Amino acid sequence: MSLNLRKCLVMFGNTSNSSIDQISSSLNMQIGVLPVRYLGIPLVSRRLLAMDCRCLTLKLVDKIQAWTSRCLSYAGRLQLIQATLSGILNFWITNTVLPKATLMECEKIMRGFLWSGSADKRRAKVSWARVCAPKDEGGLGLRRAIDCNKAAMMRLVWDILTDRSSLWVRWCKAEILKGCTLWRMEPKQAHSVTWKNILSLRAQVAANMVYSVGINSSWSLWHDPWFQNCPFISRLGSRVIYDSGLSRDATVSEVISDSAWNWPVHVEQFREISIACAEIPIGQHDSISWQSSGQHFSFKSAWESIRASYPGVPWAKIVWSKGAIPRHAFCLWLSFHKAHLTKDKLQNIGLIQCSLCSFGCGQQESMNHLFFECPFTKSVWSKVLEFNILSISNSLQLGEHCLLGFRTH
Repeated sequence: MSLNLRKCLVMFGNTSNSSIDQISSSLNMQIGVLPVRYLGIPLVSRRLLAMDCRCLTLKLVDKIQAWTSRCLSYAGRLQLIQATLSGILNFWITNTVLPKATLMECEKIMRGFLWSGSADKRRAKVSWARVCAPKDEGGLGLRRAIDCNKAAMMRLVWDILTDRSSLWVRWCKAEILKGCTLWRMEPKQAHSVTWKNILSLRAQVAANMVYSVGINSSWSLWHDPWFQNCPFISRLGSRVIYDSGLSRDATVSEVISDSAWNWPVHVEQFREISIACAEIPIGQHDSISWQSSGQHFSFKSAWESIRASYPGVPWAKIVWSKGAIPRHAFCLWLSFHKAHLTKDKLQNIGLIQCSLCSFGCGQQESMNHLFFECPFTKSVWSKVLEFNILSISNSLQLGEHCLLGFRTH
């Protein structure tokens, strides 16, 4: 394979005209000017703005308008969000730091499509935060765009710490770190948005790292979070460096002697640490793992570590049982969240004046009443459940038997 020079551009920054002419003539390439788009993503020499990402939101809207979305059920729209819209967004998320306004706009578009079939903002039946939770926690299995963008940036931190063999890592170490470790790097105004995000995520990455200490360990004693996921400099302060008599550039190997820990006895702050370190084995080589020994970084585990979590729900296996029809499962999911627009809710928002049951029993229509307490619907459920040879004695038993019927079918 060879390059097609007619399709290649060379970009310059802070370069003299003579150098530009010399380099471009040697490469036999045209001179390009930023911004340009590469693989659909805008390349700019400044902070990426929401205006630069307008093409992303327009692409999502165009996809929605191309579908006959108003004829789709909630379950059908959910499938399209998971299969198409999220895929388009994830490609951008894993390749650049998107502005928060763009991430929120993308979520707004997907939220509107889920509940109304269009990109317009409509009243949601369940909060988007709860929708973007795992199914066993009462959600639909979607993910918040902001959390995914952070997880993608955490991967860059991991690549630098593990010295991944890539051009980007080599460039960062040569041009940005310049011999300094990632843990000692101080944030600067001149840093790019990507690097500001990388430095801000160091604590969250450190919380998931597992250090294995070698006999000739090169980890920084003060700055690497090798002990309980927190650097000594943050835990004990900079005064301890002077008290210990060790240098600021000291490594962990300087407190190891004959394959055993050997902490300075005159430093009071080290007494509890020396006791805790007795349980840390000393191996042959240094190594870093993710969350547990021997494990490598994964996007899913990084996302799990930063997302908002909810208590597990006991009805998840009932709703998402094997072989369940997606349309019916979504309807049942709405029922457990009490999200159906029954008459009591419509009256509360001022759309109707009367909230009496539509079946003429004279009681107020609510979720519990409509499904379990209304004489008419109770008789319908009884007839349905007779096929399972179930006897109904009261509304509570009816509710339990309904759940059993959903689970067995």
